[in-house]
Amino acid sequence: MLGNKKGVSPVIAVVLMIVVAVAISLVVYVWATGFVSEKTGAETKAGDYSFLVETRDADNTNIRNTGTAISFGSGTGNPTVAEFNAQFDVYINNTLTSLSTATLTLQNSTTDKIWDKGEVLTINFTADASPGDKIKIVHKDSGTPIVLKLE
Repeated sequence: MLGNKKGVSPVIAVVLMIVVAVAISLVVYVWATGFVSEKTGAETKAGDYSFLVETRDADNTNIRNTGTAISFGSGTGNPTVAEFNAQFDVYINNTLTSLSTATLTLQNSTTDKIWDKGEVLTINFTADASPGDKIKIVHKDSGTPIVLKLE
């Protein structure tokens, strides 16, 4: 009776053991990598950048930062056009351009030049764009877009 029973061939058994060992190793590696990055503060994302366009007027576009803070430099006062252009790419009607004479007003400009979460940045586009123009502002570090059409 014992002579009629068949089992798994030794070659198949070895292959199955190797597959199981590799699968377990991969699971442990993925778990350990996530655990180490959490504990050391290593971050692969550039941040959680998000924005909300509140008004779209050519002379008064209000954009609220709903994500990670963005620093336009040290000191106090409103960010300059050069500081804004260093942080963002601006496309007007699908053409990459730099703002040249727009005015920027940061809600907390009396305390610092950091666009904190919840704060509003007002941009006056009248010298650079006109009502009806399609504006796309892209944060350079994260690639997060802000898209609007001026009214």
